[in-house]
This record gives sequence, structure tokens and C-alpha cells, in this order.
Amino acid sequence: MLVVIAVALFVAVWTRWTLRNLARQPLLRRRNYRGEEVIGSAGLAIVGASLLGWLLLGWRGELRWQESALLMATAFWFSVLGLMDDIAGETQVKGWRGHFSTLLKERRLTMGMVKAIGGGVGALILSAWVMGAWGQFQWERWLLGAMVIALSANALNLLDVRPSRALKGFWLLSLLGVGVTRGDGWLAFVPLWASTLAYAPDDFRRKAMLGDAGANPLGACFGIWVTLRWSLTAQVLLLLVLIAFHLYAERRSLTADIERVALLRWLDRWGVRA
Repeated sequence: MLVVIAVALFVAVWTRWTLRNLARQPLLRRRNYRGEEVIGSAGLAIVGASLLGWLLLGWRGELRWQESALLMATAFWFSVLGLMDDIAGETQVKGWRGHFSTLLKERRLTMGMVKAIGGGVGALILSAWVMGAWGQFQWERWLLGAMVIALSANALNLLDVRPSRALKGFWLLSLLGVGVTRGDGWLAFVPLWASTLAYAPDDFRRKAMLGDAGANPLGACFGIWVTLRWSLTAQVLLLLVLIAFHLYAERRSLTADIERVALLRWLDRWGVRA
């Protein structure tokens, strides 16, 4: 346990150090929903520190190398795709319908579509890797796992439109995940918990935002963890919830609906600087 605590502290410190360095990069400066200039793609600090955390946990034998490698590959791939979209994405094209419409009508790929394709391919490869970790390949579980990974990645991205929302979503999801397994596998979340908690003050105070480079890997890592730990039934139920959430988000304004519900409005604003 002392090793785990030491790794968590190291990850937290590394996150803060990286975040300060990201603040000096003009390429990563963005305007938030209020028009304030903040650190964009600040989730890179979370991903970088978590990669080191998983590496240390695997090296010390606290976490199986197979699981450490899966989480590192997932975080790296989805962070790269997210960063590409953060830097070169078209902000005027929104949602899957917008990207598909641009492809069909203008016959060109938006960066959002490139990210979706890359995320889908990555999810299929990662899900196949999970099958290899189990020692057997099952078509239905392979496809189910890929869909859970891809949709989990995008779900966190859909939440990352207001301060703290994606972080709170990740914390709730990860705690739910550990609750379903009755604590089994919690150690894999330690680097992500430590890094997101260290990063959170800047997000809550509107000094930084995760960006796709941070929100996508957070969701994808939750998805890969679920494919490793949850039962088939639990994964199917999660997939149905994710599909429903995406259909809802395509047709409604999540922010407007949160404002209409007192409990959700309070949770959304809790801890955020006015």
C-alpha cells in the first residue's frame, strides 16, 4: 500500500508540473464557453502522468503488466486522436450527424470524423487485445467490448463542455465501476484518480479544460477497464445506457436540460467558481 500511495503522490505532482508547462504553450490556448482564454487540451497532463503511474505500478508488481499495457495503450491512442481534433478540428461542425453530413454532402473528412474512425479502429484492436488477455476469442464479446470502449470515450467528450462536468462524470463512472466489481480492480484507477484530482482545481476555476485530448482517454480507459472486469450482462446494460445517452445528446441540449433539473444543476455547479 505504501508503494501505491507513493505512486499516487508522484502522479499528482507530475500532473501539476506538466500543467504549468502546458500553460506556456501558445498553441494550446483556447477560449472557453465564456470567451475566457484558458489552457486547452489540459488533459494531456492527466494522460502523461497516468502513463507513468501505470508503468510504475506494473514495474513494482502492484498491477499486472497486461492490464498496465492495455491502459497505457488506450490512454495514448485516444489522447493522440483527441489532440488532433483539438488542434485541427472544425468547431462549426457538431455531433455525429454533422460530421456524417459533411462527408456525404461535401465529400470530405472532418477531423472529427477522422477521430471517430480512428477511435473505432482502436477500440476494435484494444477489445481484441482483451480477448487475448482472457486466452480465448469470442466474436460477440469482441464487438461488445469495442462498442463500450468507443462510446465511453465519446460520452466523456460530450460532457466536456462546462467546467468540472467531465471530471465529475469520470469520477462517478469509475466509482460505479468499482462498486459493481465490489472493489476488484480498483488499483488500475489510482493513476487516473490521482491525476484528475491534482488537475481539478484548474478546471473548477475555469483556468483549463480537458479538451478531447483528456476527455476521450478518460472515457476510453473506463471502457477498457469495464471490458476486463465486468460480466457480460453488466457490459450489455452499460452499452444500452451509452447508446441511449448518445441518441439523447444528438437531439437535445444537455446543458439546457441540466439547468432545468435542480439536483443536476446543483451537482453541475458544485465546486465551480461562479
